[in-house]
Amino acid sequence: MTPESKPIEQHGDHDLLERIRRGDQKAFSELVAAYEKTVYRMCWRFFMNEEDSLDAVQEVFLKVYKAIARFEGRSSLKTWIYRITSNTCISIAEKKKREKEGLLQTFMGWWSGESQETPEEELLDRELRNLNQKMVAEKVAALPEAYRMPVILKDMEGMSLEKISEILEVPIGTVKSRINRGRRILQESLQAYVQGRLA
Repeated sequence: MTPESKPIEQHGDHDLLERIRRGDQKAFSELVAAYEKTVYRMCWRFFMNEEDSLDAVQEVFLKVYKAIARFEGRSSLKTWIYRITSNTCISIAEKKKREKEGLLQTFMGWWSGESQETPEEELLDRELRNLNQKMVAEKVAALPEAYRMPVILKDMEGMSLEKISEILEVPIGTVKSRINRGRRILQESLQAYVQGRLA
């Protein structure tokens, strides 16, 4: 990944796309350099391992290269690439699941945002908040596929519900329900994990 890479400003998308469509290989290299860091980050948060993440990044940009001539501009270039990234991660995960049943890790949760009342609940809350970020990310990566990408996009990428709806091509209500369900799974399983440590 190139640390200095950053997404292209939207006003530059049109010129870049035109150059790519004319067969300008340098223009496509510029697109990859601009988006590879963001794409890799999304893939890493989904898989939490470098091998799958790098494979996914390679597949994402191969798909972008093959499909860019058909890109109609109904969404921003960035949103379109995010959508391909999301679909690619899910597709790879489903393929791996079919190839090896039981591959998905046992998942736990990550936080408790509810007010606590009893001393036992306060102790549990402290333990929840002390869990390190790496562990949290690993448990997010172990969420069922239907909830994993919505939680990543909302809680780790900081995207709006509207943007997530556009990327995943599902209604906003569906996005909300998947995020809420994913958060509940994470919270409940993390509480069970911490309670086991305190027992």
